[in-house]
Formats: sequence, structure tokens, C-alpha cells
Amino acid sequence: MSRKIVSLLLAALLLIGCLPALAEEAVTVVDMHDREITLTEPVTRIVAMQPSDCEILCAIGCEDALVGIGQYCDYPASITSLPVVQSGAETNVEEILALEPQVVLMNDMSQSEEQVKQLEENGVKVVVSKATDIEGVYYAIRMIGALMGKQDAAEAVVADMQATFDDIRAKVQDEGKTVYFEVSPLQYGLWTAGKGTFMDELAGICGLTNAFDDVDDWASISEEQVIARDPDYIVTITMYFGEGPLPVDEILAREGWQDMKAVKNGQVFNASDSNALSRPGPRLKDAAVELYNFVYGEAGEVAPAA
Repeated sequence: MSRKIVSLLLAALLLIGCLPALAEEAVTVVDMHDREITLTEPVTRIVAMQPSDCEILCAIGCEDALVGIGQYCDYPASITSLPVVQSGAETNVEEILALEPQVVLMNDMSQSEEQVKQLEENGVKVVVSKATDIEGVYYAIRMIGALMGKQDAAEAVVADMQATFDDIRAKVQDEGKTVYFEVSPLQYGLWTAGKGTFMDELAGICGLTNAFDDVDDWASISEEQVIARDPDYIVTITMYFGEGPLPVDEILAREGWQDMKAVKNGQVFNASDSNALSRPGPRLKDAAVELYNFVYGEAGEVAPAA
């Protein structure tokens, strides 16, 4: 046998020996639109279009892999120096491609299937992350953890959330009280969180019943409906930008709302960080602690998300 043939055989054997190791590096996930995505290795360059996905990436220790963020991504503050890309209907494919990501995390296909196709034709994988309930948040965390090769860190974040929720459940007493979540304020048209949402589940964790647990998902409602349901508590996620009345004061002063239990008793709550309550991410555990403290009058420092 010639030296050349022997050399070729040795090279082939070495390659075969490497195959299991290479296969172990491959990553396959099923995203939240049931699309299977496979990469040859964990992701090291990623663009996250949605704030919740940015928060998940940072919570599992992957902030350094972010090369671009959507225009509404603002937590943690350290990511705000990253390049910002337009999201939603204004998504600009060329803007994203210029950042040379391996993966783009999108919240929905609302960016248009054509834009997704353009990204994928240019070698960029698109992964859809779309959580509406707490179980969906856990799925998103684990999915993103798998993408980044950070499965253990993802499991730790999920376990931390579960432990916080379990701790709250163990302390509450179901007194039959109700809560109304005001997702959009009166001036823009009232919207609330119904059945199947993470806000609805946070109510249950804190021993409350969602006043609108008979509607599905996020829903448009009327003033008359809120007044008729007369909730014990009102929780608003309206943000205050330094002008006009504070969100709580605006609700307390609404005409026709004065006889509602929540208004008469001053049981109207605006979270210290509305984004923690409104985003499907790790800080939902912080929102649960704040809601619990509001309802049961317990002062306490909110533990940061893992």
C-alpha cells in the first residue's frame, strides 16, 4: 500500500473520529411557531427584536452575544449602547444583515414572511419567540438557552421563577377578591388581560381572581364593563413620563368610577417598573412579588431575576 493511500486512510479515520464531537455541537430547536431550526453550533452573534428576548438573553449570561436590539429593548440598561434596529412593520432587513448575526429572534411573523425569507436566504436563521402565558415564558427561556448552548443557565432561571411563584402561593389565602389589569389606559381605549395570559396567572398566584377571566387573551373592553365588575384591586401598567397626573391619580379621579371598591378603598396599583409586569420574561417573578406586597401590605425588597 502506497504512502499516499495510507495518509488518506489516516485522514479519513481522523475525520470520522471527529464526527461525534461535531454532532454534539449542533443545535436544533423548535420555535414558537413550530418551525424546526438547526445550527451547526451554539449562537455567538444574535439580534433580538423584542424586549423580553433581550431580557432572557441577559438573564442566562448571553449579553455579549447580542449584536443588535429592537427599538423598544431597554433592559438591562447596559444593552442600550448596542446598535438599534427597527422592528414590527418597519423592520429593515439590510439593517439587520449589516450586523452579521447568525440568528434573529423575532416575536412574531408580523415582520412579514417575505422579510423572514430574505433573512434566511442570506444565511440568517429566524427564530420566533412568542409567549403569552407563564408556561410559554419557560419554553422561550429554554429554547433561547438551547440556541446559545446555555441550557443549565436557562434551567436555573426557570427554577428561580418557579420557586418564587411557589413561595407566594404558599403564603396567600384565597379571599375571593378580584383584580382588573388595565393594559391600555382610558385615553387610548381600555384593554385588559384575560384568560390564558401571564397577568391572569399572576393574579391566581397571588390568590386573586381576574375580573375579566371570562375573556380570552388581551381584549378591548368598555368603562361600563369595568364598573359593572367592580374589582377589589386595579393594576395599571401605564408609564408616567413626567407630565399630567400620575396613572394612579388619573384612575382615582375618573368620572363614574368613584363608587367602585378599588377606587373607594384606594386599592389602585402602578408597578415600580411596568415593564416587569407587561413583558413575558424572567422579571415576571419580580412583578409577582410586587403584586403580592401590594395586596397583602407586606413591604419587602424584590429579588432580582436570575
